[in-house]
Amino acid sequence: MFGSDLIKNEWLKQKYAQSLLIGLTLAFCGGYVDAYTYILREHSLVAGQTGNIIFLAYDIANRGLVLTETRFFTFVFFVLGIYLVSFIAKKSSSPYVKPLTLVPCIVTCLIVGFLPVTTPDYLVVPPLAFCMGIQTTSFGKIDGLPYNNSFLTGNIKKGMIAWNGFFFSHSLEEKHAAKLYLAITLAFALGALVSAELEKLFTIHTIWLVTLILGTILARYLYLLTSKK
Repeated sequence: MFGSDLIKNEWLKQKYAQSLLIGLTLAFCGGYVDAYTYILREHSLVAGQTGNIIFLAYDIANRGLVLTETRFFTFVFFVLGIYLVSFIAKKSSSPYVKPLTLVPCIVTCLIVGFLPVTTPDYLVVPPLAFCMGIQTTSFGKIDGLPYNNSFLTGNIKKGMIAWNGFFFSHSLEEKHAAKLYLAITLAFALGALVSAELEKLFTIHTIWLVTLILGTILARYLYLLTSKK
């Protein structure tokens, strides 16, 4: 009995480690892509729709409808990405669905890296927002804790509540949650910083790093699924 419990605990630790690594990596990519589009594509945010709506309102109030296509369609495509994953989840329970939802982002980032800066932003940013909507919906939990890998407001709120709970109750569960949300926040911020620095050297091609990272996650995820059989 003791041996089987030990094996089970080790399996749970490995599963959590894999889930945490994927979550941190996706948060890194979320910050990375948002910094990429903000710097190179009309100060648009692919996932931070609060910011996009504020920018959209500013454009309408001060510039009319001239610069709003990117903001508007970014919002629409992000919502469509969320809806698509929700729809597929109700139609299929295959374990391969989740990792395969990374494919659109892998392909889109690869293509965007070839497009010149002169390409209209409304042809570049909305497809990336669609992918972020898919990614943040497909990968929404780590060890049962809900998180967001594409923007930070909710993570910061949950993290501060968890830290507060730990300080008052000394609950290990609260401490675990607080550390998780802190790690996600730092990973997102690091992704944004790395993106901003690399764009000085590689400009539009900077986004190819996301293709490489997500491709690696996809390959690893599929390997783990097939190795269980």
